[in-house]
Parts: sequence; C-alpha cells; structure tokens
Amino acid sequence: MSEIDLVLRVVAAALLGAALGAEREINQKTAGLRTHTLVAAGAALFTVAGAFAFEGVGDPTRVAAQVVTGIGFIGAGGMIRSGFTVSGITTAATLWFAAALGMTVGFGMYLVAVVALVVALVVMVGFAPLRWRIRRVEHLRIVYRPGHGTLTPLFETINAIGAQVRNMSLVEEEGLRTVTLEVAGLGGEALDRLVAALRARDEVLRVETPDRPA
Repeated sequence: MSEIDLVLRVVAAALLGAALGAEREINQKTAGLRTHTLVAAGAALFTVAGAFAFEGVGDPTRVAAQVVTGIGFIGAGGMIRSGFTVSGITTAATLWFAAALGMTVGFGMYLVAVVALVVALVVMVGFAPLRWRIRRVEHLRIVYRPGHGTLTPLFETINAIGAQVRNMSLVEEEGLRTVTLEVAGLGGEALDRLVAALRARDEVLRVETPDRPA
C-alpha cells in the first residue's frame, strides 16, 4: 500500500472527527472541533503506522489497544466537576468515539466509519429532546437556617436520590436562607423521596415544589 493511500486514511479520519467535533463546538463544550479532529487523525495515524509501517512484523492490534487505553486520559480531561455535579461525560464519550473512528478508517473500513458517525450524530442531536423528556427537571425551594448546617448535606441528599443540580440561586433575609434549585433526573416517586429526605433534616424549615400543582 502506498504512502498516498495511508495519508488519505488519516485525512478521512480527520474529516470524520471534525464532523463529530462540530456538534460539541456548537454546544460550546470543553472539547470541540480541533480536539476531536486531532484525536481521530491521531488514532488513524497510530493505526496505519502500526499496521503498515512494519507489515508482517508484530501484531497491529496491539497498537489499537494502546490507543484505546490512551484516549481515556484525554476523556478524563474533558470532564469537569463543579460542586456535586460532573459535566463533560458526553464529551469524553465522543472523544473516545472519535478515536474509534480514526482506528476504523486507519484499517480501511470507510463505510463502517461513516455509518458509525451517522449513528453517533443521530444519538447526540436527535436524542437531546428525548433525554429531557425522560429526565424530568423540577424546581425545589428550600428554606433553612444558616449556621445549622451548610449546603453540602443538602446536595449530598439530592445526589443520593440519583438527581443532578443544574442551576442554583440563594437569597438570605430575616436570618433565613432560601435556596432555589433546578434538579434534573427526578420522576414523581423520586421527587417525593427527595422532598421527604430534605424535610427530615433539622436545619430545613420548609421545602416547596413550585412546578407541582397545588
């Protein structure tokens, strides 16, 4: 196989990675167009180098295995912890997927890579509205006494239910604090359990659910 053919594989992998990264870039994620392009092209480069530079010597799948291991470090770098929430998990997954695209193209399986890219874009773009229908977002208004416990136990209680805090606002007046939370991942029963768990805390005076009908 000529070097031109191998170069074309790297370029094709870069284009597929760019298509995947464009969605992340549009949504202003930590890893976007450039990162996904480089990951896909780099994975393809490792693959063609391992499979064809020393053709007939060694096992090219060992190079692919090392690419899979190495991409985990980049994916971990794309995840950010803010308080008790972790963001960037989907971006880490798309980086891992970009590496898989690069490896697939590096081995010359163009059709498989293109179909896989289409599937990934359908999942990322088409599933977004469905995701929020499944993971219902609720608002909680919690009134508590400052000095009788910080917000940390409240967040720990929310995380124990399996929910995720997306936004928060805090107001303090007349010696009391009112925190309003936007919480994702709550169904009806989970919300009831969460409200009961919060009300059971000594520092909490009142828990309201504005989204629920009176």
